Amino acid sequence: MSEALKRAKAQVVRACKIISGNGYVLGTAGNVSSIVEGENLFVITPSSYPYQIMEEKDLVVADLDGNIVEGDKKPSIEFTMHRGIYLERRDVKAIVHSHSPYATTAASVEGITHIPAVDIEAAFGLGGDMEIAGFAPPGSPELAEFARQAIGEKGGVLLANHGAIGVGKNMDEALLASDNIERNCRMFLNIISVGKVKPMPADFMEFSSSIFKEVSGISK
Repeated sequence: MSEALKRAKAQVVRACKIISGNGYVLGTAGNVSSIVEGENLFVITPSSYPYQIMEEKDLVVADLDGNIVEGDKKPSIEFTMHRGIYLERRDVKAIVHSHSPYATTAASVEGITHIPAVDIEAAFGLGGDMEIAGFAPPGSPELAEFARQAIGEKGGVLLANHGAIGVGKNMDEALLASDNIERNCRMFLNIISVGKVKPMPADFMEFSSSIFKEVSGISK
């Protein structure tokens, strides 16, 4: 096993423990993956396996062509979604898909198609407003395609009535994006319970988006 593969596996297991501890997933919900640096491979969590007992030996390794190359468990149901985002966004090296409560709630409000960045943390940390990908059954090709299209050049995307995806050029960034999404959605829900979101100036949003892209190394 290469050192790069060892590191990727360790990062995925670490992320599983973190999002489980944060209450972003329950039981076996959600999924995590990481690109293997310098190789045409990615590591992903298995399907229907508890995060609390997840170990490196439980993970599945696949190539970006979609072939399973290591692991005796079935890969996550959202395998195609992870692969699609990696192919769409070559800057992305880690993906965290959670069912965090505020993000899922915000993505389930009738008539809302995106969640605005309500403060500077979201503007700089996520690259602006978060799109809500259309609803499709979990694990379906349609959901994978909706997510791939909706993520754009942002730090993540919401999935209608489902959850959130945070991405980054490493696992720490993907975890931070997940935290930023959950925080922003919580504030958004608080704001609309008492009034309307006060939009930030367009020129500031353009500036913060450009900074996010520069820091994140965005490429499509």
